[in-house]
Amino acid sequence: MIGRRLLAVILTLSATQAAAKDQIVAWNEQTNLAIQASQTDPFNASRVLALESIAVLDTIKAVAGERGFLVQMPAPPGIDGAAAAAAAGHTMLVALFPDRRAELDRALATSLAALPAGTDQRVATAFGTAVAQAVFALRVNDGSRAAAPIRAGTAPGEWRPTPPSFQPPLLTQWAALKPFTLTAPNQFRPPGPPAPGTPMFREAVATVSKLGSARSTVRTAEQTQIAHYWSDAIGTYAPAGHWNAIAASVAAAHGLSPLAEAEMFAELNVAMADACIAMADAKYSYWYWRPITAIRAGSDGVPAIPDWEPLLETPNHPSYISGHSSFSGAASVVLTAWLGDREFRFGSESVPGLTRHFASFTAAAEEAAMSRVYGGIHFTFDNADGLATGRKVGAWTLAAFKDVSVHRPGG
Repeated sequence: MIGRRLLAVILTLSATQAAAKDQIVAWNEQTNLAIQASQTDPFNASRVLALESIAVLDTIKAVAGERGFLVQMPAPPGIDGAAAAAAAGHTMLVALFPDRRAELDRALATSLAALPAGTDQRVATAFGTAVAQAVFALRVNDGSRAAAPIRAGTAPGEWRPTPPSFQPPLLTQWAALKPFTLTAPNQFRPPGPPAPGTPMFREAVATVSKLGSARSTVRTAEQTQIAHYWSDAIGTYAPAGHWNAIAASVAAAHGLSPLAEAEMFAELNVAMADACIAMADAKYSYWYWRPITAIRAGSDGVPAIPDWEPLLETPNHPSYISGHSSFSGAASVVLTAWLGDREFRFGSESVPGLTRHFASFTAAAEEAAMSRVYGGIHFTFDNADGLATGRKVGAWTLAAFKDVSVHRPGG
């Protein structure tokens, strides 16, 4: 029979573990809220999620006496890992979203008030703050704030600004951003899109022209629903945030330890951040036109439809490769490694109240990719090569983390 003192120790450890795990999820959610409230674009959203996840992971790793991913900093003995993790998340988000300081300060106060009494939170929060500051310092000059070269073409196949707002290309400097694990942004650069006039091009144009039109008579009600479910436009959590919310929901039933959960989020977000860099490298290497441009202009073997409109508004960056497909390919590989090839149900910030069922993370990624055709903003080859690139980045990320992430199943 377990003695009272031993039982008390076990219960205290369990409460501490639960508190630490709660802070990982809580500050992941705070990151998504900041992305949504600040209308962060999908490129920056992936970077933000990666930085917050790494700050929390390296803090929890240090408290556990293990090697961190970016920062190696010995933790003071006996500190509260949950308080340290909360401070790390808070510090990183304040650095990234200084205008949200008041909201983030309130969230930190709520986090600390919910933790078990009797621990010295000052030392723990100071340590988490120091780790987050060190992570931020390592990435502050990664190229995200570099000058963004502008380019637009006029020849068939060349990208140009699209209606209705005709904005310049988004964050072209992302093609040269310093990756987290990749050897270079072009490590997995795909082979390139088909030339206008080729059979593959004509088939892809015909598909998106019919399925993706705002006035389509062949797109089903469910396909329209899918397009909106995965739209993840600015003002939502963005594609990377959508996958984080999925991860938090599905992982809740898996009983992961705090350290394992922190590793899962870090691997997920580093994979998507690097997939974004690889995707930007492809976009700003090939500068391929969007469906609305190709369909309205016409080309060899494809008659022009000057008044054609897509179901969704076209984003302001080149078509090849698809960002949603790249994010989703990377996410599906990482989440399958952590949580298995399992079915799940989940909703969407883009369509409140709508829940969809998926047979696996792979199936969800493939649906996310196809949603861009239903939305009229991508060609099928954008999606196929985007998924392939994202999956390669996901596998690379899992391997890169393997030495320091021993808590993943099979790791």
